[in-house]
Amino acid sequence: MTDPARYLTPESLDEYFSANVATQHLLCDEPRCLLRIDPAAERLTFRTVHDGTSPTVKGLERVSVDLEDVDGTMWSVVDVDARGMHQPAYALAVSIVEEMRKGSSFAAATNAAMSDLRSLLALRRRLSEEQQLGLLGELMVLEALLDGAGADDALDWWLGPLAEQHDFALPAVDLEVKTTLSERRKHMISGTEQLRPNPARPLWLLSIQLTRAGGGTGRSLAGMVVDLRGRLSGDARFGAALADLGWADEDAELYDQKYLQRSTPRAYAVDDDFPAVTTERLRAVVPNHDLVGDLTYRVDVTDRTPGDPGHPLTPFLGHTGSTTA
Repeated sequence: MTDPARYLTPESLDEYFSANVATQHLLCDEPRCLLRIDPAAERLTFRTVHDGTSPTVKGLERVSVDLEDVDGTMWSVVDVDARGMHQPAYALAVSIVEEMRKGSSFAAATNAAMSDLRSLLALRRRLSEEQQLGLLGELMVLEALLDGAGADDALDWWLGPLAEQHDFALPAVDLEVKTTLSERRKHMISGTEQLRPNPARPLWLLSIQLTRAGGGTGRSLAGMVVDLRGRLSGDARFGAALADLGWADEDAELYDQKYLQRSTPRAYAVDDDFPAVTTERLRAVVPNHDLVGDLTYRVDVTDRTPGDPGHPLTPFLGHTGSTTA
């Protein structure tokens, strides 16, 4: 008779994660499967006697698979960073056990379980691709400002998370950052305020072109968040800003797509000649303009002449000196 599995209830799992000490649990005798719950690190570690097979771990940055020698016995180990996902992490372990009890190898059982976990994570609310690209572009600019001005100024100038009119307010200019995957610099503009300069404040549209890196080198949104958090030494303002823009650390594995810069970023002065739809321009040509709502339009700046808003963005734009247009 098959040895019954010994699973935890959702309530008991929560209790173990709320405890002050790590605990180990026997999930099954045949095959022998153990589970360690570490509440301090918010980690689940699944172990089973090595059967000679090894799974393929792809697409889940918070799951690792390894081998461990304990008194001459080799164990296969699945370690899961369970922050914000205690139940899904535990469900991964249970799924492995169930597949192995049906006769699957450790590798086959783990591959199937991780496929199920990817599907489960994909159902969670995530930023749209447009939102991801927008955030990635803003973080690229933030990184450039860190290089040129330092953390305090860079974070103070970043207004995007505050839902202000423009993404960045530098001492001398305002910036609206737009990021696209298009071969041309085509950007979606929302409303009549997004490209409306503030009084006595020059406004620049900063255009960033990216392309998907595929299996090559590149930078992911998740990786960039990690890099910047390290540079900012855990500054709480950065975490709060990310949260305001819809970022959640527990969803980081959903944002592992890597991108490369398609071209050098360019900046364009939003002046009287720029094709921007603003309230003032609508008022001049559209009767009852105040009845027009939810306006979005696309602007192509590919063939316009770029310029330089000046320090500290000059190096980011590939300039060697200020040539403000």
